[in-house]
Amino acid sequence: MAILGPPVRAEEIDDFEELDLEELLDVVYTAARHKQDISESPSAITVVDREMIENTHCTDVVCLLRQVPEVDVLRVTPFWTSVGARALTNEFGDRVLVLIDGQENNIETFGVSVWQAMPIHMEDIERIEVIRGPGSALYGANAHSAVVTITTRKPAKDGVAAFVGSGEHNRVSVHARADKLLGDWRLHLSGGGDWASHWQKPGENERRINRVRLRLEREAGETISTAQAGVMHLEGQAFILVIPAFVKNCLLTDALLRHQTGWFRGQVVFRMVDGAFDMDFPLYFEDTKLGEVIGDLEFLSTDLDAEFEANFSPFKNNLLIGGVNYRWVTFFSDQATTSSTHQHHVSAFVQDEQRLFDVLILTGGVRLDYNNISPWGVSPRLAAVWKMLPGQVLRAAFGTAYHRPSFLNTSLHLANVQDAPGMIGVSEFVTRSLGNPDLKNESITVLEVGYHGRFLDDSLVVEADVFYNRYRDTINLTGDLYWDMGMIDLDRSVMRFENAGMEADSLGGSVSLTCRVKERLWLSANYTFRHSWFTDIQAYEYIADKGDRVSAEPAHLLNLSGHYITRLGLRLGAAVHGSTERTFHILHGSDLFSPPTPVDVAARIYLSGFLAYRSNFPAGWIEFGLRAYNLLNTPYIDRPSLASRYGEGMGGEVISRRLFFFVRGAL
Repeated sequence: MAILGPPVRAEEIDDFEELDLEELLDVVYTAARHKQDISESPSAITVVDREMIENTHCTDVVCLLRQVPEVDVLRVTPFWTSVGARALTNEFGDRVLVLIDGQENNIETFGVSVWQAMPIHMEDIERIEVIRGPGSALYGANAHSAVVTITTRKPAKDGVAAFVGSGEHNRVSVHARADKLLGDWRLHLSGGGDWASHWQKPGENERRINRVRLRLEREAGETISTAQAGVMHLEGQAFILVIPAFVKNCLLTDALLRHQTGWFRGQVVFRMVDGAFDMDFPLYFEDTKLGEVIGDLEFLSTDLDAEFEANFSPFKNNLLIGGVNYRWVTFFSDQATTSSTHQHHVSAFVQDEQRLFDVLILTGGVRLDYNNISPWGVSPRLAAVWKMLPGQVLRAAFGTAYHRPSFLNTSLHLANVQDAPGMIGVSEFVTRSLGNPDLKNESITVLEVGYHGRFLDDSLVVEADVFYNRYRDTINLTGDLYWDMGMIDLDRSVMRFENAGMEADSLGGSVSLTCRVKERLWLSANYTFRHSWFTDIQAYEYIADKGDRVSAEPAHLLNLSGHYITRLGLRLGAAVHGSTERTFHILHGSDLFSPPTPVDVAARIYLSGFLAYRSNFPAGWIEFGLRAYNLLNTPYIDRPSLASRYGEGMGGEVISRRLFFFVRGAL
């Protein structure tokens, strides 16, 4: 959990008086937990601001993240999307931490963020910061490969706003918000929903999402107090290992209390997830039916989290930040072998930032995390930022991060399994499978070097990064299967999560160019290259040999985008995304016991566009627009699937053109 409200104002700390943060060209908050120029960030970081959000073809956050260098996006099903960074992005997507106004959006029970069911609408987002690389030194578990921080809008006056959009695949999006100022108090209420049909299956829902959110905030000088609550109802097909599970009647509620001053911040968050997975799924070995997972997995999960942070300046040009956190997580399900589970997490971090002669910034920190389900997590970080020339900055950093095994990895054992007629032992086999209480933390060690340069009166920004990552103790679902006369001996076999089989190193980098011309024309281009290779593949020798390239990730990613704002209110933009080929190893639908089959995904490149017109009038404004994703209708897939006679496989959804018309306005 992290607190990212109004940042530490360095000009109010005596030893930072010479810094004029009001003149910073582009500020960030996430990389060091305080406000700083993006060129001084100790981490590789990308900012998606409100201008970019409004002038885009994208209708959701994951579409925006596709355009960020070094970031991978896998659309597994229309409802389920995985996001990763740099290397080893899997279909589950549990190595990225997502924060919304400082509140963690990952569901602790599963360790993931449900990207297609965000508790906020795109219209509510002011900016997105993406740390490309490890962030556990400040943010703990799940901040393994990246940290995505979303900051919502805070209007400074009374007003109402509305958004209505509709497009192909029966996509409908409705959102409304109202803001009221009452002296020092600000009241915000928003609500709406997103509904869509499946891309390829007429009559089947892609998702059904309804949400409402209320926030009351008081700002008096440097003191800000916030009370917030939200409720969201959702349905859609999720990715649960290799089993297609339809999420139905899932209710997510959250409540937050936060208080912060110039030197202290504290918050308490409560979250609850009450839902069910429809998991009717037959289990086969080749043509022989062994059994099936039947009925629903109904569950209730709660999460109580408290965090406190303080900062001060012990001596000249030094900023020290530290904090503690406690989290209590519970999980209840009558369909699991253990009907209730409780977890406790305690952590503490400290970071020190020292400026030397206004040309060198040194940052060092460490975080310790303890929980009752896995070993201690220790995440150190060191970084140096050198202002070698005016507008030219060089950064070097070293650090480690980790991903803590979730309840799904350590403790989930299904009890709703039935043997097929004539088959004995399948239900007992599945019951003792999956969860492994002896798992270690996944770890990543990173060495990176970055450059940030500004040219042509700061209208051109050039960035470059090179990284070397070492992935160790990666968690994978592995099978230790024994055979007897051509059949599986289920009494001796086991299939569960292990820290084995997918360790790898990765070397890569990215370069990006951004140009702004008179606040009307914006152009951007970025290119990413990485080469990852296996350093341990013993548990998956049928996939590759030690030293082979990790083929499930494209070696090259390319993004081109831009938009133009005319003086008459017309806005238009375009974007191109491309990636090279990749190869996945996929199971045959319901056949969990045969080796995966390699399936190639071809290289792709597609064009998207945006067109809108805004008309202003004395009381407000109204805008009409069109967002076109994959404008030329070049079908592609992110993650393949093999057809199965026995059950529906996961993935393999063809992503085609999506036209989306919208009207929005404000008073």
